[in-house]
Amino acid sequence: MENYLDLNREHWNQRTAAHLTSAFYDVAGWLTGQESLREIELGMLPRDLTGKSLLHLQCHFGQDTLSLARRGASVTGVDLSDRAIGAARQLSERSGLPGRFINCDLYSLPEHLDETFDIVFTTYGTIGWLPDLDRWAAVVARYLKPGGQFVFVEFHPLAWLWNADRTGIKYGYFDRQAIVEESQGSYTDGSEEVKGTEVSWDHPISDVINALLGAGLTLRRMDEYDYSPYDCFDNLVEVGEDRYQFEQMPGLIPLTYSLNMVKGLRD
Repeated sequence: MENYLDLNREHWNQRTAAHLTSAFYDVAGWLTGQESLREIELGMLPRDLTGKSLLHLQCHFGQDTLSLARRGASVTGVDLSDRAIGAARQLSERSGLPGRFINCDLYSLPEHLDETFDIVFTTYGTIGWLPDLDRWAAVVARYLKPGGQFVFVEFHPLAWLWNADRTGIKYGYFDRQAIVEESQGSYTDGSEEVKGTEVSWDHPISDVINALLGAGLTLRRMDEYDYSPYDCFDNLVEVGEDRYQFEQMPGLIPLTYSLNMVKGLRD
């Protein structure tokens, strides 16, 4: 899929327009001080990030990036979508929260940014858009200072493998081929007009961890969770505040996982 970047950029440009006005992201509420970050990633970070430099990979329109700025971090966000980065810059101005935002695909980031950070951060629905985890892990390692922290939260591969009504497995856990789909809509309200071709990949957790270990990171902790912090899949039921499980299999499978890693140091 040589043109996967163009296809996905166009799709996320469409999503950005819909997401900015959605109740899902609630930009108006966020501007008044509501939190966009979730329990999992907050538990991995210091509460006060004052003095910390932070790089947010695949930041969408920067809401979480700027939430991290609210906690004191000096933030840089990166995203493939030019419309998302434009919206992130506008959101920074509207909120009065400083943030630097770079528009490029993740693999080409070293052509646009030459520094290192205390924390590299990426969460929820990111690596599925990337075909090569070794290249991704190399970018993560490139931007971490020695001893710097990598905060990673992602939807569990088991969340993606099912058919539409969740009665059987559609995709193989170890199938690493590109998934090319014509899609309609997005995961937020108000996204009915979003449509187009999207290209994604499923990545076994072992591939993720091994890529990061191979890039020189050390795993401090891995956790799996039986819920999604977002109501972003079909057939989810709410089981607690910001906790959702599949109606057909509540509490039976993991829906998210996290990796807390550090560059080059071992306990």
